[in-house]
Amino acid sequence: MKIALFGATGRTGRHILRAALADSHQVHALVRSPSKLTLPDEAVVVFVGDALDVEMVKYTMRECDVVASALGLTDPFKPEALSQATANIIAAMESLGLQRLVAVAGAGILQDRKTGRLRLESPDFNPAYLPYAREHFRMLELLTHSHLAWTLVCPPAMRETPSVPLRAEANVLPEGGRRASYAAVGEFVYRLLSSLEYLHQCVGVAE
Repeated sequence: MKIALFGATGRTGRHILRAALADSHQVHALVRSPSKLTLPDEAVVVFVGDALDVEMVKYTMRECDVVASALGLTDPFKPEALSQATANIIAAMESLGLQRLVAVAGAGILQDRKTGRLRLESPDFNPAYLPYAREHFRMLELLTHSHLAWTLVCPPAMRETPSVPLRAEANVLPEGGRRASYAAVGEFVYRLLSSLEYLHQCVGVAE
């Protein structure tokens, strides 16, 4: 399997990359800073550029079978940068005839178990996270209107700890779920690339 990976130098993306290489897959990684790649390997084809450049996104995907995105929200936060990059990924995939996309979002776009509404609409949702949740919701809207076989993986707060098995549930956060490790989320994203589980769904994951 040949994987196009966006966000390979990030805290989640590097675990997707590690899992793919462990299974002897080839990875096309679009990165802005190649020096940040911690897993140099002949199976990694590095493209230097930005996911906001649709032509570079498309070039990265050439000859790939599936696409993974662990693109994060920029610091400082730039409104709509993530959704624009997602729009570029969708456009490039549809142009090339690619189908499977697994991307990382946030738990704010999952449903609240009590109300059935989005968690970001809940009165007790942390207002500091609202700009990020709204950007993830824009991602969801773009994917919903696409023709792709997409899945959004939505963890709560993530931390840099050893991988712990995750519980997963479609459209809601697993009961009592409060955290997940970057490693476990990256491995979960990688596993979904070779299946159609949670097709056209947001999947909540947590320890």
